[in-house]
Amino acid sequence: MYRRICFFLTCLTLCYCTTGSIAKKTGIDGIRFGNGGGFTGEIKSYLFTADNKLLEHNEVLNKVDSRRTLALFNLAKELKNYEFNEPQNVYSFIEIKTAEKTNRIVWWAGSVTVDKRVIELHNKLIAITK
Repeated sequence: MYRRICFFLTCLTLCYCTTGSIAKKTGIDGIRFGNGGGFTGEIKSYLFTADNKLLEHNEVLNKVDSRRTLALFNLAKELKNYEFNEPQNVYSFIEIKTAEKTNRIVWWAGSVTVDKRVIELHNKLIAITK
C-alpha cells in the first residue's frame, strides 16, 4: 500500500512539473536564438515558444518534450536580466522574451567574459534544432 501511495504522489508531482503553462511557471514567453555575421552577414535564428514549439521562419521544425522545455526556460529565467552585448564579425545571440521586455544577449565565439550559463543555454538550444 505504501508503495502505491508513493508511486501515485511521484506521478502527480511529475505531472504538475510538466503540465500547465510554462510561461506562467518561468515568466518567459519565448526564446529567440541563433548566430550571424561573417562574410555574408546572414543571420540564422530560431524561436522556441513556451508551448514547446521550435520555429524557423514561422514554420514548426520540432515539438519539444514539456520537461525539456521547462528545463530550458528555467535556464533562460536565470539570465533574463543578464546584460552582455559584445558582437564581433561572427556572433551568437539569445533573446529572452518576458511580459515586460525582451533581453538580447550577444557575444562572439572567442569571448571569455560572457557568462558560461549563456553558452550552456545556447548549446542546449542549438541541440534541439538537430
